Amino acid sequence: MSALYAATLTTFKAQGWHYREVPGLEVIEADFEAHHTKVPLHVQVYGEAHIASVVATASVEVPKSHRLHAVELIMRTNKELNLGNFEMDWDSGVVMFRVTNIFAPHRYDERIIASLVHASIAEMDRLTPFLGEICKTPKGELLLLRVTDLLKRQDLLPPVPEEA
Repeated sequence: MSALYAATLTTFKAQGWHYREVPGLEVIEADFEAHHTKVPLHVQVYGEAHIASVVATASVEVPKSHRLHAVELIMRTNKELNLGNFEMDWDSGVVMFRVTNIFAPHRYDERIIASLVHASIAEMDRLTPFLGEICKTPKGELLLLRVTDLLKRQDLLPPVPEEA
């Protein structure tokens, strides 16, 4: 077990997050309840390279007929991100948010690991209602759907967390 993977396990335990280890790999999987949706999470550690990659998956798969609009949504959203990016597997319609960090050797800050997880969940939760609006648009009405207008809808955003 690499030191980075051990730090990742410690982070999940310290945060009280329920998780599953994937046997034979330095991978943790978990499911988080967010404001809009349940977010499946996959954390993979590359110990020798000191890399941790966190991937959140959307609960909605995009049908083939709606993928161009979903890709436009992803592209426009990625343009505004400072950390991580959205991706879509074109063949399956699965949408993911991925964020990766390269750590200095033997300096695995658990706050950074927790922040990667929080950012992934928050970004996927923020995108999900917009993605859902695209997916529930009837195929015959897709030509009328303007992603730029959809992104202006404030009612689809999760509430701003209150200061602790």
